[in-house]
Amino acid sequence: MKLLWVCNMMPKALREQVCGADSGGGFWLDHVFGGLLERQELTIRVLCGYDGELLQGSLSERCSYATFRLGKRHGYQPQLEGWFARQFRDFAPDAIHIWGTEFGHTLAALRGGEQTGMLERTVVSIQGLCSVYTDHYAEGVPVSVQRGATFRDLLRQDNILQQRQKFAIRGRMEVEALQLARHVIGRTDWDRACAEKINPHAQYHFCNETLRQPFYQDSWQYEACRKHSIFAPSCSYPVKGFHYLLEALAQVLKTFPDAQLYLPGESPVAESARARLRQSSYQRYLQKQMTQYGLMDKVHFLGSLDAGQMRQNYLSANVFVLPSTIENSPNSLGEAMLLGVPCVASDVGGVKNLMTHDREGFIYQSTAPYMLAHYICRVFRMENQAQTLGAAAQTHARKTHDPDANLQALLEIYQNIAG
Repeated sequence: MKLLWVCNMMPKALREQVCGADSGGGFWLDHVFGGLLERQELTIRVLCGYDGELLQGSLSERCSYATFRLGKRHGYQPQLEGWFARQFRDFAPDAIHIWGTEFGHTLAALRGGEQTGMLERTVVSIQGLCSVYTDHYAEGVPVSVQRGATFRDLLRQDNILQQRQKFAIRGRMEVEALQLARHVIGRTDWDRACAEKINPHAQYHFCNETLRQPFYQDSWQYEACRKHSIFAPSCSYPVKGFHYLLEALAQVLKTFPDAQLYLPGESPVAESARARLRQSSYQRYLQKQMTQYGLMDKVHFLGSLDAGQMRQNYLSANVFVLPSTIENSPNSLGEAMLLGVPCVASDVGGVKNLMTHDREGFIYQSTAPYMLAHYICRVFRMENQAQTLGAAAQTHARKTHDPDANLQALLEIYQNIAG
């Protein structure tokens, strides 16, 4: 079978060849790509976004690649339509797999497929859905903060409302792409409902995600964790719900005054005049919250973490928290569950497909930080008994993210659309 991939990132095997070394922290896509490379019956061509010069070449006799420029996430490059059409004609694939609906190049690739009569053999994977995320982008953030702008925001035309507008633009391209699609891959009740709402005529294929390899190793132990510590995935933009988590942490500290919060990424706190010039309005709001709640010495930003460092921080935490205002099937929750870490997650998107409340973790209303605080404290009080919670989560996650089962399901989808 001749398989063509379209993705916004370069898989690890290609990064190592093109960049001379694996400069990235590792992606969940790498695990799947590695499994496909082992299938002798497949000839694979990868078309991937890359910020450097345009490249093409071969990884092996059975795997070739070409790159295209990503451009702005909310921009559309009409010239890519013809480029994809030429790539499709030249390679003549039996199946085309486009990863992600939330990029402009997805629409261009589908239009290229339409030009070449290949839509029936093309499938699009849902990762996130910008068209839906837009409605939840700034939940819980005061309107005055959304409308405000720092020097950085004015310079980049990128305050919270403008960020939301960019999501809306991407969402419109996404809807048009899904309306063109004949086949869609999803994995949760949420993404199926959204896909059927946008295009009830597209065939929906179920396939769970395989995550990054390091998270299939080790298991959480209460004795080895930092007691009363919390690990969270990100504070990069409002959808991640970090503003809710700060409010919850303030409540937790009333019962557990030694509680500490850790998360990857750079601190939003500006400690100099120069740093304030680079600060976004959302970061300034987070700094104000941290000052208001007295959290400056309670929150620790760990900088950029590779997969191994992320794994260690999961294992070191007393509880993992996902406070997002919207998600599909968050990889961070899957990684924590694979390691058996006790988890508390907001009831958004497909979270209920990943974790069963009160048996494998705790799920709370996303706009109720007092309930988030309640469940964090509940995990802390469980002490060693939290391992039972984590073990149940690990059993579920190993089934959801089983690499062999998921690869087989994906191959069956390819065979289905090729046939």
